[in-house]
Amino acid sequence: MRLSWKMVLLNIVRIGRRMAKKAVLDALIKRADFALQDSPLAMNMGTEIKLAEFIGNGQLGKLLRKPDFQRETNHWSPSQISGLVKSFVSNELIPALILWKSNSFIFVIDGAHRLSALKAWADNDYGDGTASGAFFSQNINASQKTIALETRKLVEAEVGRYSDYVSMTEEQLAADHVKAGKFATIFNRALHVQWIHGNQDVAESSFFKINSQGTVLDQTEETLLKNRNRSYAIAARSIVRAGTGHNYWSKFSQENQKRIEGNAKELNDLLFQPDVTEPLKTLDLPLNGTASPVDSLKSLIDIFAIIDGESDAKKSLAKLTDDADGQQTIELLKRSLKVARRMTGNDAGSLGLHPAAYFYTEKGKPSRYLFLGVLSAISDAVRNNDKSFFKRFTSQRAKIENTLIARKSLIIQGLANVNSTQRVDKIRGLLKSLVIHFEKQDQVLDRDILRFLGLEGSAGDLKQIEAPVGFSTEIKSAIFLQTAVNCAPRCNICGGLLHVVKSASYDHKTPVAAGGQGHVANAQIVHPFCNTGIKGSDVSQP
Repeated sequence: MRLSWKMVLLNIVRIGRRMAKKAVLDALIKRADFALQDSPLAMNMGTEIKLAEFIGNGQLGKLLRKPDFQRETNHWSPSQISGLVKSFVSNELIPALILWKSNSFIFVIDGAHRLSALKAWADNDYGDGTASGAFFSQNINASQKTIALETRKLVEAEVGRYSDYVSMTEEQLAADHVKAGKFATIFNRALHVQWIHGNQDVAESSFFKINSQGTVLDQTEETLLKNRNRSYAIAARSIVRAGTGHNYWSKFSQENQKRIEGNAKELNDLLFQPDVTEPLKTLDLPLNGTASPVDSLKSLIDIFAIIDGESDAKKSLAKLTDDADGQQTIELLKRSLKVARRMTGNDAGSLGLHPAAYFYTEKGKPSRYLFLGVLSAISDAVRNNDKSFFKRFTSQRAKIENTLIARKSLIIQGLANVNSTQRVDKIRGLLKSLVIHFEKQDQVLDRDILRFLGLEGSAGDLKQIEAPVGFSTEIKSAIFLQTAVNCAPRCNICGGLLHVVKSASYDHKTPVAAGGQGHVANAQIVHPFCNTGIKGSDVSQP
């Protein structure tokens, strides 16, 4: 049975959705500002293009651009990329590209992943090559390199190297009819092209119509694309790539560009670094997990809304106006840094929250709701300049953390029984309630925790989460966390866990003013806030 191009594309998408890892091919086709384009004079445009025209030094490749609003080319798994290359070499059906010609460039309206997969194969750049290195300012993380290597191995196992086909001699072609057939396909086959006629408004409208079918745009992605000139979208894209990659903020002054890039890099470090692999073998965990760029964008929009005191991220984004000079984006990044520095890092006010206690499940998985809920509680205090909250929290911190660690399973099961739209608020309420509770009592019961989450009854009333069979990755991570947390260093001032890699302050036990010396016996590692905001006062009191 012959498949339609829509069915072929949908099959590729379905395969990719079963694969968690996505290769980053965003560097292989450059972007250009779509709003500055004019449609060209009437001209003849061919209905086919060959591989040699858009790879390497191909002239068409120099003109190809993605619209600046198009999502990043990072939605395909290694198997999807390999499958596309194999389909091309095997002369199987590949959906037509949809292009639009402006006065300066040829824009890819639909087909950026297909073209990028073929360019990746021909240029040997699956997110870790020459073009990608330059695009990301040589700041390619370990996860991206690992996926690139996996993709390269899979493509070469399924198809072979493009360079090997290029270097084949007549003798080799005569001796191997199978490779000779593939050789003929590679250097003679053309991809079908459909052209959009009209101005840039017509082309942009076509993009959103096309991307509401087939490889469907995520709702958050579509919202970001349509609001791409607003601070939330610009800031989110800058943070995800640590200020590297395509410069979405290029229209701003050089000074503002540098400020955006510097703040974005710091926020990326604070929230998303380091990269970790599963099962967990370290307590040096990122606060917000190591999610894909797409998931990170969604998370950042939620973070911005919470920091701004809004409950609905999309409505918050819709209220914004376009950022004309970058100042709105800079102010947003500054507000975000103020909160992030309270949660982690070495600033004097940093609580140095340990991710294992606050943001990860008992199985070693980062939890969006735990992170955003705690972030919400911290944001409230920062936004309202409630300095007493941090002292009150610190005075009860050891008890709170022991509760979170020991009752994490109960908390996660409790959240499963709460409407998803309310979970962030419930975690915020839980943290604040624990502070108040421990100011009055030393112990907390299961029913108290459920009550703080807005649930009544006992733990036995909860909908149970089925346990896995055997030692899965989650179980291995859980075993590591249980063992490692029990052995983790603690702050000698508040008794809370220390995240020493990201948040550590070296304190004189006997102050310098009292004659304390800078030697090992007089040193202790504490939370930055404990050293600057708590030491010298009675930690048991607000």
